[in-house]
Amino acid sequence: MPILARRSYAVELWTTLFFSVTLASIEGGVIGVYTKQSFSDVTSPGRLNLVVALIGAAPETANLLSFVWAVLSTGRAKVPFINALQLAVVALVGTIALVPRTSGGLYSLLFIVIAARVCWSGIITLRPTIWRANYARRDRARIVGKFSTVQQLMVAFVGLGLGAALDRWSRHASVLMTFAALVGVVAVWATGKQRARGGPAAQRAEAVNGPAMKPWHGPLIVWNVLRKDARYSQFMLAMFVLGFGNLMVTPMLVIILKEQFQLGYLGSITIISALPSLIVPVAIPMWSRMLDRAHVVRFRSVHGWTFLAATLVFALAVLTRRLEWMYLGAVIQGVAIGGGALAWNLGHVDFAPTTDASRYMATHVTLNGLRGLAAPLVAVGVYEFLARHGWSHSGAAGFVLGTSAALCLLGTAGFVALRRSMGSTATRPVRE
Repeated sequence: MPILARRSYAVELWTTLFFSVTLASIEGGVIGVYTKQSFSDVTSPGRLNLVVALIGAAPETANLLSFVWAVLSTGRAKVPFINALQLAVVALVGTIALVPRTSGGLYSLLFIVIAARVCWSGIITLRPTIWRANYARRDRARIVGKFSTVQQLMVAFVGLGLGAALDRWSRHASVLMTFAALVGVVAVWATGKQRARGGPAAQRAEAVNGPAMKPWHGPLIVWNVLRKDARYSQFMLAMFVLGFGNLMVTPMLVIILKEQFQLGYLGSITIISALPSLIVPVAIPMWSRMLDRAHVVRFRSVHGWTFLAATLVFALAVLTRRLEWMYLGAVIQGVAIGGGALAWNLGHVDFAPTTDASRYMATHVTLNGLRGLAAPLVAVGVYEFLARHGWSHSGAAGFVLGTSAALCLLGTAGFVALRRSMGSTATRPVRE
């Protein structure tokens, strides 16, 4: 590994380590459980479940604005841009400590989480450009896999610690959120020392290749990418269906673990967030070896079945009312997330020309934002509708999870069909 790549790797490793503590506090499973458990006595169950759905949708909904970051960063240095976004996330997490446990505080929390996730969407949109500049293709999946491993482990440990602390000292959540924000300041400092190879030249190439537009013209980026690249459009369609089904799961788990299984902070966070995050490091080496050797279409045609398996096990747990199946589902979900983390960050590069990497990633995360906004709301809306019409908690949740599994099946079948239509093209990676 060249000297610059080694230096970049060291800086990013420290950044990931410390910033993951801040991210853990707004991770979908953690903040969803916190909301469901902490605000249960300030509003009606139906309204609280709706807010839980919106908070569950926040990580993906924020991606609707990813094209804005791609546009605003065109022709600009990426590292300082990312640094500013990190600082915004840290500040927003710090404000959670000031949110009161009232109905007004509930909606304030929702706004803060969405705003923080919007800033994080800018970071994940721009990071692949730096990775592509600093790391050779043959090393990229392995290096990004290590970053994902560190992030997942930190999210798991912080989530477990937060859950245990809240079960015992729920009134001191503000202290925990303040600590999470302060740790993130170290990551902001470390990122300021990052460098991107060929940065000025890449900035000039971006400016020439695509002149900056006004941010509200950003959806044109998505339209142009999909119109010009038919294969990527097909890939995005399969991804949309699979992702829609998968994104219906988390808000249902947050609700059902409280309403049916009567779990507290720690038990719910363990199943929804911590256990899957602990499994990810075990799964990533397997998936990274496959992604290094395979086009992302072939990778997804194999990887998608793991999301289907996890959803089916969760549905079985709900219908049989057996908590142990929830833990098994969480393990399988961790295996699936390990592969998804790699493909999410690098998969678009198998389609994108060098100067269009940010635009392809923006297209990916924007479409993910659309399904991320709709899927949790559909899941909770159907659950509440069935519950109001006499269905039991387990029956309503089982129906929603069964629907989720059907969508996962359709999406994975779409990847299989695309792989077959691409022939030998889908058997090898083309990323640079």
